[in-house]
Amino acid sequence: MSNENVSNFIIKTDSIWKIIDKALDDVKFHDEVKKCSITKCIKPLNIIFRLTVNKIFNSNIIKCQLISSTNEKFSLTSTPILGIFCNRQEIDFETQTDIIVEVASDLSMENESERMRIAHENATTIKYLFNRFCFTSKLIIYNLNYPEITDDFVLLILENLETKQLEYLSPISLYSILVFFSKYDINEHNIFHGIPNLKEFTIHVGYSNIFKDKLILDYKLWRFIDSVVEEKIQLRISFDPDDISIFLAVTIYRYCKENDINILISARNDEVKFFDRIKNGISRNDYEFIENLSSITLKINNFSDLEHIKYILTKMDNLENFKITFDRQIYPRRLENVITMEYVLKLYNHYFNFKTNINNLKSFTLEYCSESYPTFFETYTVLEKMYDIFINSILSSLTSSLKIIKFIKLPYLKEEYFDSLYICSPNLVTISFNHCHHIPDDALLLFKNLRHVVITNTIGVTIPSWVEIVMYKEFSSLFFKSYFLPQVKKRKWKFYRLMKNYTFKNTFWIDDNYTPDSVIFIKDILDWKEAIDLLHI
Repeated sequence: MSNENVSNFIIKTDSIWKIIDKALDDVKFHDEVKKCSITKCIKPLNIIFRLTVNKIFNSNIIKCQLISSTNEKFSLTSTPILGIFCNRQEIDFETQTDIIVEVASDLSMENESERMRIAHENATTIKYLFNRFCFTSKLIIYNLNYPEITDDFVLLILENLETKQLEYLSPISLYSILVFFSKYDINEHNIFHGIPNLKEFTIHVGYSNIFKDKLILDYKLWRFIDSVVEEKIQLRISFDPDDISIFLAVTIYRYCKENDINILISARNDEVKFFDRIKNGISRNDYEFIENLSSITLKINNFSDLEHIKYILTKMDNLENFKITFDRQIYPRRLENVITMEYVLKLYNHYFNFKTNINNLKSFTLEYCSESYPTFFETYTVLEKMYDIFINSILSSLTSSLKIIKFIKLPYLKEEYFDSLYICSPNLVTISFNHCHHIPDDALLLFKNLRHVVITNTIGVTIPSWVEIVMYKEFSSLFFKSYFLPQVKKRKWKFYRLMKNYTFKNTFWIDDNYTPDSVIFIKDILDWKEAIDLLHI
């Protein structure tokens, strides 16, 4: 196909999927595509699908209600020909990476054959949605109004679902699993047979009514866990931070440990007060979890909380995601007295006198959680200089395994911070600046493996030539005064100035007219799935 024909094909098509599909089949077509400049406008749907069952003349009629990002609701019949989709471009379906499904009906009083029929029809609708949203790989499914009565119905839907796209699934409650296998034979009900590419299955451990309903952790649960492993699916457990939930989660963890099953552990919101519990006399059960958590959030409430960083980065071998939130409480309590830099450095040398030896850490987030910002960043006072020491100490303690780093609402970032970061974490692939107030122009030039840069708000930083994807998010209301004038908003040369880089031929404007806009600059269209995953970073 000639360059002119390729250009015409790109202009006429309203689907990125079609471009990628053709490029994967035809090397010459792909080579020509890389020479072309692609510019598209996308109006994403961002819809929640609510499945309901209405009883009409003793018959159950399944309906699917769509709830948009603006809380508009559209009622549709169970026939998976969703009318609202007809007026959309194909590309509008190609930025969504997950499908959110709410099961909104109580089916506990229905007979078994009717539950099976409804589960099958719901699964058919979800399969249709996966076919429609062709880049989607995650399903978030839950019961909306009756979590303890019909939660096991979600598993019936999964058993009937058939799609090769599904790789990640929202957590399924332990209560749901126990109820399901108290009714059904595990040998006859395999919830994974229709989703062969599922990579991870999460059991959420909450107290719920497990003991009240006389449900127990017995051989049926252990057989189910074994089946997860047999399907080569990564098992993860999340848990509520109460004593009973921790006890149940520890029981599952011990079974996995005794049977050499690799299991990842995460708290429900990551920010579990484990270290407060240590001070108050930690239970033996908690120790089992701290060192095996795969994600944790440490909130710096006072200066002494810094001591927990050493424990996290030397003892938690399974840690994959680490987040620190802080505010101006990073200063020691002796603020009322005169503090010397020698005193400050002595404290930091005490807290950070260790060598990180964990090898699984992939993502680190540093978030500033105060509305009080330093007035300037060329700091000379002791209090302001302590901010520099804090950031440098943190970044100097990270590991070479780190691939993703996220800075959120930091008052400023200096070149020296990135020098410290590079020494310990030179292999960064993705960096995100979320509402940060200042970034040095040359901050990214050290990181030769950097491929993705995400910036929320509009701030300038030199983008190295080897970066493949750049995304600006939430720029419209702040950067462009004429918010509702697309011809004003969508001028990529404004962003080229910010990036000091003109090598991105492909530009995708994401604008639903309700939320602040985003724009994706991408070198190779084949990296589209990586790009849209960055929308949720």
